[in-house]
Amino acid sequence: MSLSVDSLSLFLIITLAQGFFILSVLTIKYQLMPGQHLFLFFMVLVLIWFQAEFLSVRLPYDIRVNAFYGTRYGAWFILGPLFYFYVRSIVGNPFVFSMRDVLHFVPFVIFVWIIPLFTSEFLSFRQVHYGMLSTFDPFDESVTFLQYTYSTVFIAQFFHFLIYLAVAFSIIRQYERNLKGNYSSLNSTNIRWLKTVNVLLLIVLALASLFLVLFFMRRSYNRDLDYLYVFPMAILIYLVGYKLAGVQWPLASVYAGNRNKYEKSSLKVDQAKAYCAQLEQFVAHTKPYLSNELRLQELAEMVNIPSHHLSQVINEQLRSTFFDYINRHRVEEAKKQILADKDSTLLEIAFKAGFNNKTSFTNAFKKFTSKTPAEFKRQHTVG
Repeated sequence: MSLSVDSLSLFLIITLAQGFFILSVLTIKYQLMPGQHLFLFFMVLVLIWFQAEFLSVRLPYDIRVNAFYGTRYGAWFILGPLFYFYVRSIVGNPFVFSMRDVLHFVPFVIFVWIIPLFTSEFLSFRQVHYGMLSTFDPFDESVTFLQYTYSTVFIAQFFHFLIYLAVAFSIIRQYERNLKGNYSSLNSTNIRWLKTVNVLLLIVLALASLFLVLFFMRRSYNRDLDYLYVFPMAILIYLVGYKLAGVQWPLASVYAGNRNKYEKSSLKVDQAKAYCAQLEQFVAHTKPYLSNELRLQELAEMVNIPSHHLSQVINEQLRSTFFDYINRHRVEEAKKQILADKDSTLLEIAFKAGFNNKTSFTNAFKKFTSKTPAEFKRQHTVG
């Protein structure tokens, strides 16, 4: 059969090649041990499956088994759990995949593997090649119970996906708060990429829903409308493979972030105030924040306060996170050095004040002074 390759088909072929390259890297370099890289591998594999299905429609070819039943009958049921468990594998300490967790994949197994395996012979050509969208075609044939079932599944899988994305985003935010409760220096870029992947998955979901709305309004199927969410999927393959693979996610203690956890704390108000005064005096005299890798546990040992009580004091008495508390002191130290040391560069001052990179220095300085370090220096140098 003679096939013509247009620009969109070529785009899909390039995306598939990139996806398979990422799969090989994840397999060879990271060995696919149980945990985050295993979930990344299957996320990329599912995205490749989706892209291959779109390509098979643009360049139709005959195969003995229809490998793409799932993309029309509920394959979105697997993408949400995979991303959810990837996020859980990051925050787990350590992450353990239990038999109970298998239940998250039951809808995918039932509607994508089991039912199509036993019912494919009852489906017409259009139902096989256009999925449950054929239910809404203006045809005269009666609609079967199976079609009604999968019409519901077709829509339900998007709500299912949305729930998992919402839960994953909540976990990511809590994880970020926990990190700021334990670390004075963070690689915010990795967290930002993780949030970006979450948001992009949400955008893909929104665009897929828009596709359905347009289909229902027009009552006609334009295959090129699939590219509303095919292009974002290609970006997803890139982000998942090149921005998340190999990231070493720091562990986050349970003693951080959510103030509700202190409801059952044994720390009394008077003791908390005494701890607060002790902390402030210690920090002012010894300047532990000059260490760019300072952690909550380390500071707790220095000041001789239990780490969970120290976290509570910083959160409740000082109305701050450990991350902000330490970096506020670093900014104050940097301001003093900028005024006193006219010869050092801003980067040199940043390292002296306890920051470990220019971006963190600039972000913290702007957060607590509403000015960049360069603006602050220029303002006081000119004056």
